[in-house]
Amino acid sequence: MINKIRLISILCFILPVFTVLSSYFFSIKLNYVNFCIPNIDGCTSISQVGRYPPVNFFFKTLMFISIFFTFLYWRYNYLLISENKNSFIYKLSYILGIFSIFFFSLYIIFLGEGDYYRFFRRIGIFIYIFFIVISELLLSISFRKKFNLFSYISIVNFKFYFNILLSALGLILLPLVIYKVVDYPNFKNIVSWNYFFLIKINFLITFFCWKKI
Repeated sequence: MINKIRLISILCFILPVFTVLSSYFFSIKLNYVNFCIPNIDGCTSISQVGRYPPVNFFFKTLMFISIFFTFLYWRYNYLLISENKNSFIYKLSYILGIFSIFFFSLYIIFLGEGDYYRFFRRIGIFIYIFFIVISELLLSISFRKKFNLFSYISIVNFKFYFNILLSALGLILLPLVIYKVVDYPNFKNIVSWNYFFLIKINFLITFFCWKKI
């Protein structure tokens, strides 16, 4: 099962990143968005690169496939962690992970134009971010508890400290994005692109955690 979770973890990292970058490239070719380095310039949002046909069919299809693998990610991690001791922390991590899948699905379904789509899209992505960050933090705590690895050079501990940093960034940046406190061009898009990649890096770290174990 460890080989399965490692494969699923790497797919959960590669597939969404590939989908977003490919959709961005196709949207440029179709003149839906301008070319820039979105992590730095923030000239467009992730939602915009996957919003318009025919790119949206490609974007949504691959994202729903990645959602399926994310479900397997949480399921297999739960089964592996709970082999010896079914801790409350990981039960909560598993539940929040499933909730994050639901709200990310909501975000993908409501990609479109208009206030109605925008409302549900924003609800979906903000709650998804909250649940996925907390669930990954709890997962990293479960790893430390199960395998009792406290060395500072351990990949398990790296995952834990990475998620502490990710949670802290979320607490600082999310209010700035919601209330538009920072008067900087495309600040929201810059945060969204970089935070998206940081969240996906978590899956890559999990891949190495199971290899180390």
